[in-house]
Amino acid sequence: MIRDGTVFDDDHLPNEIVGRNSHMNQVTTALTPIERGSQAENCFLFGPSGAGKTTVARAAVRELRREVLDIPYAYVNCWQNYTKNAVLECLAQDLVDAAVSRNASNRELTQTVQRQLDGPGVVILDEVDQLQETAVLYDLHQMSGVSWIAVANREIDLFSGLEERVRSRMSVGFRVTFNAYDDETITDILDRRAREGLGSGVVSRDVLTRIARLSDGDARTAITALRVAARKSTDEGLSMIPERIVGKSILAAGEEVRRKTISKLNQHQRVIYNVLKNDGPLIQKDLYKQYSESHEDPLTLRYLRQKHLPKLEHYGLVETDRSAKGKLYQLVKPNRPEHQPELS
Repeated sequence: MIRDGTVFDDDHLPNEIVGRNSHMNQVTTALTPIERGSQAENCFLFGPSGAGKTTVARAAVRELRREVLDIPYAYVNCWQNYTKNAVLECLAQDLVDAAVSRNASNRELTQTVQRQLDGPGVVILDEVDQLQETAVLYDLHQMSGVSWIAVANREIDLFSGLEERVRSRMSVGFRVTFNAYDDETITDILDRRAREGLGSGVVSRDVLTRIARLSDGDARTAITALRVAARKSTDEGLSMIPERIVGKSILAAGEEVRRKTISKLNQHQRVIYNVLKNDGPLIQKDLYKQYSESHEDPLTLRYLRQKHLPKLEHYGLVETDRSAKGKLYQLVKPNRPEHQPELS
C-alpha cells in the first residue's frame, strides 16, 4: 500500500506548501535582498509544534536557491547542536564548505566563515530556543553577509534572560507567527501525501478528515498516523484504509512522535526526564536537587526554569501542577484515558 515511504518522513519537503501562502510570502520577502546581492533581513518563525514552521523555512530557501543557484546555505538543528561551537562548526562546514579541525575554537570558526563567505548567505536555525547560549545570534548578527531564519515555539523562551542591549540588537527582524493548522488544512495536507506516497484510491476523504480531527492541529502527528494506518491495513491484507483503525493509528503515531522527541533530548533535559521517570512527581526544589546530583555540570535553577522545563512541557513530556509545597512536576503518562481519542 505504501508506494513511497519518504513522503511520510519528518524531513520530507513537499513541492507544494499547503495552507501557508501568507507565511511563505513573508519569509520570501525577507530573503529578497539576497537576489540583489545584499544581506537579507533576519526572520523569526514562532508557533506550536507541527504547524509547518520548519517546512516553510526550508521551502523559502528552496525558492531562493532557484533564483540564485549558488547562494550559500546551512541548516542547523539547535536541539542537537546547542553550543556556540557546534553552531559555528555547522556554519563553517555547510555555509562555506570549510575543512574544520576537531578542536577549532569559536574565534577560529568565526574567522573561517567571515574569510570564506563571499557575498550573502542564509542559515536556518531550527529549534533555536534550545541554544545554550542564545547570544550566539548576536555573533551571527555581526557576521557580514549572514542572515538567519530562526525557528522556535515562543519568543519569550528564546529571549528570556538576555541583557536588554543584546536583545535589542539581535531581535531585529521579521516576525512570522504560526497558529495550529485547522482540520481542513490538515486534511488537504494528508490528501497530497496520500496521493504521493500511497497507491491510488486507498484512502477516502472521510478517513483523512477523521485523522485530521484527532491530530489536534499537529500535522506531524497526522502524517505519522496516516503512515501507521497504511501499514496496519497492509498487515490485515486490506486494499483500503478503514475508518475503524484511525483511532488506534493516532495513538500509535502519538507514541512514535513521543519516542522521537525523547531521543532528541539534550543531556540536561534527559537527566530531568529520567529523574521524573524514576522519582516523580517532584516539587521544583527537589527536582533541581536531584538533577544537580545526577549531572556532572548542572545548570542554574533559573536557566533550567527558563529554557529546559518549558521545552519539556511544550513537547508534552512534562506537566505541572500546584501543591501545598509549590510547583509540582511530573511526566505526562502516554495514552492516558482523558487524552485518548475515541477508538473506532
